[in-house]
Amino acid sequence: MYVYPKNIHTNPDYNRLMDVKRQYETVPMWVILNPASGPGEQFDANYAKAIDRLRGAGCVVLGYVTTSYGKRTEAQVRKDIDQWLKSYPQIQGIFFDEMGYEDTEAAATYQVALNRYAHDAGCWPTVANPGAETPGRYFAAGAADVIVVHEGDAWPKEDRLKGDYFGGYSDHPPFTRGVLLHSLPKLDKPSLRMVRKYVRWVYVTEAEFRANDPMAANPWDRLSKHLEEICEQLVEK
Repeated sequence: MYVYPKNIHTNPDYNRLMDVKRQYETVPMWVILNPASGPGEQFDANYAKAIDRLRGAGCVVLGYVTTSYGKRTEAQVRKDIDQWLKSYPQIQGIFFDEMGYEDTEAAATYQVALNRYAHDAGCWPTVANPGAETPGRYFAAGAADVIVVHEGDAWPKEDRLKGDYFGGYSDHPPFTRGVLLHSLPKLDKPSLRMVRKYVRWVYVTEAEFRANDPMAANPWDRLSKHLEEICEQLVEK
């Protein structure tokens, strides 16, 4: 939800999101806020009110933090977590974007340390998004409560999500995995039904992303038109 919460009581995106949550009260909904590729340097009362209202509607609110694929130091990432908690103590979880995904012990240890820091600070849940294939060692080590195992403009293949091979996902619970999809003008219901067998967290948006195109640089800056339809499918038996 990389949308600025201007006029929060009448903001159409935020109010639609809250209305959908209230309508589909049994569907867990985690909302990621991102003031400035992180918490920003200054407190913003609009974000504080937005967090309160989202929580009041039953949403769980996560603060965005980037690790820049492991290029940022642990101290820099910890500072962002601290700033979230200082400015917006009502925040519940942390979204680690651009998680490193190298299949090395050092890379996994780095992310595990950040996850432990967030947990020790009282943040739950933690979600990590590498935007690419995630080696099994990250799950085994506890790199985050949930890891986004697929992000893109096409649905993942079932054999990859099922993961019946060494290093696959079959040994790890479905609630530890998420999928983010963009640039999809229609919601493919058969694909969603397939994905939900292996993944418990899913978001699909029609907003487009195209590399090196400033007109399509951020598909997360508006609320998906598919949101109601996604929830309908998730409550369907």
